[in-house]
Amino acid sequence: MSLEGRRRNLRETMDRLGLGAVLLGLPANFAWYTGGADNRVDPSVPLGIAAILLTPEREYVVADNIEAPRMREEETPGFEVVEHPWYEAPAPLYRELSGGAARGADFPLEGARNVSEEIAPLRYMLDAEAIELYRQAGAETYDAMGEAAASVSPGMTEHEAAANLIAACRRRGLTTSVTLVAADDRIARYRHPIPRGATIRRRVMLVVCAERGGLYVSLTRILDFEEPDGDLARRQEACEEILYRMREEATRPGRALADVFENCKGFYADAGFPDEWRLHHQGGMAGYAAREIIASPETRQEIQTGQAFAWNPSITGAKAEETFILTENGPEVITGP
Repeated sequence: MSLEGRRRNLRETMDRLGLGAVLLGLPANFAWYTGGADNRVDPSVPLGIAAILLTPEREYVVADNIEAPRMREEETPGFEVVEHPWYEAPAPLYRELSGGAARGADFPLEGARNVSEEIAPLRYMLDAEAIELYRQAGAETYDAMGEAAASVSPGMTEHEAAANLIAACRRRGLTTSVTLVAADDRIARYRHPIPRGATIRRRVMLVVCAERGGLYVSLTRILDFEEPDGDLARRQEACEEILYRMREEATRPGRALADVFENCKGFYADAGFPDEWRLHHQGGMAGYAAREIIASPETRQEIQTGQAFAWNPSITGAKAEETFILTENGPEVITGP
């Protein structure tokens, strides 16, 4: 699906909702619609600094005079960029460009219907352009993880290991929304170990959610500097087996995420750890968010070819995680050699 395909899908949604214009300001939707452009400056701010405004006949990128030159030259050169003074709110310009028609927006905007929930499903199906970009991001994330892992040695702190992982991603043009590092006993104590500076002795877990072009890649690696005991090795092997079965057996077109979750519980039981799934979510659909939808017993979202997934089974002290795309030929892992 090209930009024209994304434009057509969005206009069909506008027609269905009875809207004459739609605004996309959330970074995920902005990246999806533009084929990977970034409208963020400060990642702590949910709303981007530019928005797409689509009408039945026209489309614009709306930004203030601070951001408009960069949008024109670097991020969205193929779009018409319309600017307003930074010290004036964009709402009057939105009204002018939409001709006073009924508007929807994926962010809170006075006088506009919030259509965030209606827009999100449009980005779940990845087109050929997005899939190719995702493959590249996955390969680069894999290489960055390999570089960071090779740099870790006993005596290094979690902060140093995290810095190396972030730097390895940055060198490849990736940003990192999540970076987790756990040394030794912290691996077993916490499912989401924010680096706290502990010194690495025997083993370390590195976790990253890396992004390029709005697409998020999730990957975990555990390094052992001493031979793990039998129980720990068995736990890691079980995680790898569960991950394999979730990818190869459970993630199939036409099924619901809830069906995969039910299978997942069975995989844990088959591996000899029937209750460990209760201690952490198991992942779900990926794409323009690290997890577009987290699988649970209630998630009836249908699985389709062209969607991406990141499952992350964990058993206390062990974890496995990867990102893959469900293609017509089956699952394609993008975080491997």
